[in-house]
Amino acid sequence: MNYVPRILTCTLALMLLAQTIHAAYPEFSSTKPNGGQRGTDVELTVTGNRLDDFEGLIFMSPGFEMKKVVKVEKNKATVVVGIAPNAALGNHIVRIRTKTGISHGRQFFVGQYPNVDEKEPNDDFANPQVIGFNQTIEGIVQNEDVDYFKLSAKKGQRIALEIDGLRLGYLNFDPYIAVLDKDRFEVGSSDDTILHRQDGYFSVIAPEDGDYTVMVRESSYRGGGNSFYRLHVGSFRRPDVAYPAGGKAGSKTKVRFVERTGEASEEELQLPAQPDASYMAITQGADAPPSGNPFRVVAFDNALEAEPNDEQAKATGAASDPIALNGIIEKPGDIDWFKLALKKGQKVDVQTFAQSVGSPLDSVVNVYNEKGGSLGGNDDGGGRRRLDSKFSVNIPADGSYFVRVTDHLERGGPSFVYRIEIAASEPSVRFASPNYNVNDSHSRQFIAVPRGGRYATLVNVTRNNVSGDMEFKMPALPPGVKLLTDKMPKDLGNITLLFEAAKDAPLSGGAYPITLASLDPNVKVTGYLNQEFDVVRSGNTIYYTEVAEQLPVAVVEEVPFSLEIVKPSVALVAGGLLEMKVKATRKADYKAPIRVLLNWKPPGISALGEQTIAEGQTECSFILDANGSTPAGTWKFAVLGESDGGNGRHYNASPWCEITTAPAYLSAPTMALTALEQGKETEMVCKVENLQPFEGEAEARVVGTPDTIQIELAKIKKDTKEAVFKVKTTDKSPVGKHGNLFVQVAVPVAGGTTIHRIGAGSVLRIDAPRKAPPPKPAAVAAATPAPAKPAEPAKAPEKRLSRLEQLRQEAAEKGKK
Repeated sequence: MNYVPRILTCTLALMLLAQTIHAAYPEFSSTKPNGGQRGTDVELTVTGNRLDDFEGLIFMSPGFEMKKVVKVEKNKATVVVGIAPNAALGNHIVRIRTKTGISHGRQFFVGQYPNVDEKEPNDDFANPQVIGFNQTIEGIVQNEDVDYFKLSAKKGQRIALEIDGLRLGYLNFDPYIAVLDKDRFEVGSSDDTILHRQDGYFSVIAPEDGDYTVMVRESSYRGGGNSFYRLHVGSFRRPDVAYPAGGKAGSKTKVRFVERTGEASEEELQLPAQPDASYMAITQGADAPPSGNPFRVVAFDNALEAEPNDEQAKATGAASDPIALNGIIEKPGDIDWFKLALKKGQKVDVQTFAQSVGSPLDSVVNVYNEKGGSLGGNDDGGGRRRLDSKFSVNIPADGSYFVRVTDHLERGGPSFVYRIEIAASEPSVRFASPNYNVNDSHSRQFIAVPRGGRYATLVNVTRNNVSGDMEFKMPALPPGVKLLTDKMPKDLGNITLLFEAAKDAPLSGGAYPITLASLDPNVKVTGYLNQEFDVVRSGNTIYYTEVAEQLPVAVVEEVPFSLEIVKPSVALVAGGLLEMKVKATRKADYKAPIRVLLNWKPPGISALGEQTIAEGQTECSFILDANGSTPAGTWKFAVLGESDGGNGRHYNASPWCEITTAPAYLSAPTMALTALEQGKETEMVCKVENLQPFEGEAEARVVGTPDTIQIELAKIKKDTKEAVFKVKTTDKSPVGKHGNLFVQVAVPVAGGTTIHRIGAGSVLRIDAPRKAPPPKPAAVAAATPAPAKPAEPAKAPEKRLSRLEQLRQEAAEKGKK
């Protein structure tokens, strides 16, 4: 028995070519052929852009050796690749490595048959290309093209076909395959399948001796220059699904490989020691199919249904969680029940795998208590294969609970296999880089470290019931390369991985494992890279993905610029701002703009994600904005530079720069609403709370008003309680509310000034001038001598009136007149 690991695992030994450096970041368009026979050497031509400085290939799985470079041209390279006899059948990911970069990945398939090239003209039923059994045809379907092949078979001989079309990863190619008799009637055909989606497979038994015609076309008679296919022709048995569709890591498990007709073969599998949710299983022997079946390798046991179990009272007993319930909806209307013991307070995840493992079942799954009361259920919701059920239930009390599963349309049959994994949250750690561009899972998903420079990427870490500090481990890297990121603090959800290469590091590369291990020896959980790539995608529709557990890392030539973060002389205070300058050092003749990417910020700190150093310039700045709850600490920052000098992108990252965050020196609540008439003056008052002492005077200004409103600066000392700002308006000052104002305070500290923001959310309102009332007629009165003026008492300090108090006072004065 061979097992096909879809998660990518190993590297290819690489060769060096002496070339003049002309390029950067190679583009990978196609391979010819798209696959090869295991145990043979294949001459492989890769095409793309910027391949002048081709160095080699990085295969992301074991079993490959690049033996010779035949020819290198600007847009293609030809090499000889050896495929090991035990290389896994099916798809593998390969990347191009040049002296100046790493490409994105493309599919390369390994088969058990030798390749035969399609030869035109073969688009006439009367003049097909002659082929034989146990061959893989490499062809292409042009627009409205139909390819015909003649195959001779004996009565009772199995004719089996499987096509790789969509899975080759070029575009949304939907192939149609058929076997025709001499009268042009279809003996068998396939368009789409549950297991391979648009890629079909089927087998038929030849009804008589004679010649049969194999037909390949696009299902809608379309096609084009990228509609490539690999058609496997043989007498192999092609199972739809494996039952059970998974097992416990390290165990021996008996598995039946079930075909669409219900025929099945049984073999015992020795499962790998470590869980692998994306594993593939494939039978061994002369009738092995060209590709495997999905088989989930997990950390817990199986429970297999025992018929009859079509009623709750006859439910198949299973252990408590975690457990995988396995069964087959064997006939239309069939219902399966399982019984398991659960504990109060558990939150149990219930996930079904049916269509995701090749089964036609459209599952409906429900959980009930002993009295038949429903705790939850689901029809569709299992992610990309949405017809698979997925939901969670909260267990209200200790006791027995029942799981019911059936088909949504009450169908059934021998291949209607299901697997329901039921588990409380298991401890796990996974990490991966985000997609850096919309609908693009490949951009910057590599580690191309320039000689004497660095490369930075962000990883998001997902923990499930695992706490504490952890550390990254990469025991193998290209010579001269170091991972400068060591610890993953317990309180962070993401972090920058920073790699550095020595100036004299040899140009080399490969795929290297990276893990996270707890610093607590009592925590045995290991964190793994789980990087998902889209293999076939059309807009928002994703047809195929691959998952990588290794990083493609290479040393590349020195790039024409370097970056450095200028270490700030002061801390970034909570609720404050800090300018972070980035300086570029350019080679004398390199003037291109440099895009500077800030992928990571500490908790509580925000900033724009990128800035640009303009053509010929050497500096840019990021403004770090800390919220009021930003914790104190020292944080390592790095930026990644991306620049296109006219023939591809170069990358180089800065060294670490430590930036300190610290508590604020002062704070203030939102200032009371301040209002005045247009053209008048008033004061805004900020009530200051001193949090820690400082020496000298801090300069404060109100920020957020238009230039037509003049607000004077204010001075704040360590014992200041109120900062008063004189406000002057003119007839040009806009009427209305001016909101979201704040006070920016530059507090003097050792090394410079720290910028604080206080009084956030303040509002200044400017009212339109009020019209003066009409004058009253003057009253004539007899002149009387003025009384003697008494001595004026000493004036009390003038009380500052709010706008509302001013209006009340004015109204009272008018009422007296």
